[in-house]
Formats: sequence, C-alpha cells, structure tokens
Amino acid sequence: MNMFSEILLLILIGISLRIIFTILGIPYEKIENFRDRATNLVFYYIIPFICFKTTYTMPFSLNNIKIAIVANLTIISSLTISWLIYKKLAQLKKISSEVVGTLLMCSAFGNVLYIGLPIVTKLYGEEGMSYAFSYDFLASTPLTWTLAVAICMKYGKGRGIRFRDSIITIIKIPSIWGLIIGFIFRELNILIPLELTNSINLISNYVISFMLIIVGLSIKAVTSEKFKVSLTAILVKIIISPLFALLYGNIAGLSGISLNVCLIEASMPSMLLSIIFASAFGVDARTAVEMIFLSTIFCMVFLPLLFLLFQF
Repeated sequence: MNMFSEILLLILIGISLRIIFTILGIPYEKIENFRDRATNLVFYYIIPFICFKTTYTMPFSLNNIKIAIVANLTIISSLTISWLIYKKLAQLKKISSEVVGTLLMCSAFGNVLYIGLPIVTKLYGEEGMSYAFSYDFLASTPLTWTLAVAICMKYGKGRGIRFRDSIITIIKIPSIWGLIIGFIFRELNILIPLELTNSINLISNYVISFMLIIVGLSIKAVTSEKFKVSLTAILVKIIISPLFALLYGNIAGLSGISLNVCLIEASMPSMLLSIIFASAFGVDARTAVEMIFLSTIFCMVFLPLLFLLFQF
C-alpha cells in the first residue's frame, strides 16, 4: 500500500500544479501545451531507450506471448460488451453517435503506458516492465491504431483514414523500434557499456514519477449531466475489463507476476490518446475528457481493492 500511496501522491502533485497554474493566471491553453510537450518528450525520446534496455536485458519468454494474447482478447471483449450495451442505450436515451463512439473507445483502451507502466514497474521491477511493454506494444498499441480508429471513423464526423495509414503509423512509433533493436542486440550478443544501462535505469526511475505527475496535470473537471451516460463505460473499463483479463489469463496458464500485470493493465483508466482521436475523427472530445477524469478517479478507488483481493 505504500507504493499506491506514492502513486496517488504523485498524481495529486500534478493536480496541485494545475490548480496553482490556474490561480497564477496561466492560460488553460498554455497548461495543455506544456502537458503535450512533456508527454511527447517522454514518448518519443525517453520511452524508446527504456524499451531498448528492457528487451536487451530481459529475455523474451512464452509469458510475453501469452500476455499479448490475453491483452488482445481483453480489449476486444471489453469493446464488444460496451457495444452491445450502448447499442440499446443509444436508442433509449437518444445518445448521439459521436458520444457513443467516444464511450466505446474509452471503455476498451486504457492508459497502460503512463499509469500502468509505473505501477507494475514499482511492483515488479524489470520483469513487470517487460510484461507491461508486451501488453502495450503487442496488443494495446496495434489495436488502438486500427480498431479504435475504425470506431472513430464509424461514429464520428471526421475524415477517414486507410488501414495502411494505421500500419504505417504503428511502424513509425519510436518505442516499437526500441524494442526491436534491443531484441536484435541481445540475440546477436552485441555488448553495450554497463554505464549506458545504468544511466537508462536511473532515467527510468525518474521518468516514471514524472509520468504520474503529468497524469495529474491532465485531469480536468467533468460535467454532471453525462455521468449516468458514461457510468457503464467506466464500469466496463475499470471492473469488467480486469475480469476478462483474469478469465483469459487463467485459460492461458498465466500466474504470479504475469497474471497480475494483465489484471493491473486491464484496470487502467481511459487512455489520454482518446482526446486526440476524438478531435481528429469527429467523435465527442468533451466526453473523452470526462471519461479520462472519471475513470481515473474510479481506478484510484478500485485499484487498492484489487491489490488487497489478489495480494499484489
């Protein structure tokens, strides 16, 4: 529970910074711009090195493949449940197509990198980090740029995107190449200086805390009128999704750390990228903001219960 308290404290620091910036009269747009720049710095220039070091020092095992399979099935199953529910709710409550599209996306795709990765790394070190990257880059990221984009195209008003464009986007992600190069270096027994791996370890420890502060800085206020509409998507993301992970993980024969990582990553709040997707493809961006805020709050309440239940 000390680990959870530390995570919560870092997120609260981010929220406090946002409040302080607002009190000082710093425009809302500048706060968002700082957050985006900080996120891009981590995603494009720091995470790739961490990915490289992880695959270079941590052997790729059968568990990594099993986790990828479990993650894909969990995301798709969560999306299917949400689609079946909102197909009926949209008619009963006259929910717009744009809002439904956002809720479907946010109910299935979680913040596995900026919250999930720090949590499992603090709990399980490099082994947890390796499994977290498998969950993200072998399942969540490919499905985000294909299935999530397809949802936005179907329910939104934005311009379409070809499947080939999604594949090209995935290939261009620096973190993917960090994983691949690390794997190649390991398999070819190419030695790298110990000082480099130690430096990456040091950077990793600091960037994990930094990522959690950025999450707090990203949280926004939520309107009350959409809470009931969003509640189903929140429950699917925070509670139903880890139950799917538990089911598929047991079927796949996962146990211990590998199974715990699947449960934790599956219970993560809605991904930050959903805001960008909503704006780009014409689904409801405001609903994406509200889902990120509400699902993060629910996650912070549910996650300690998950820890106690499974004794992580």
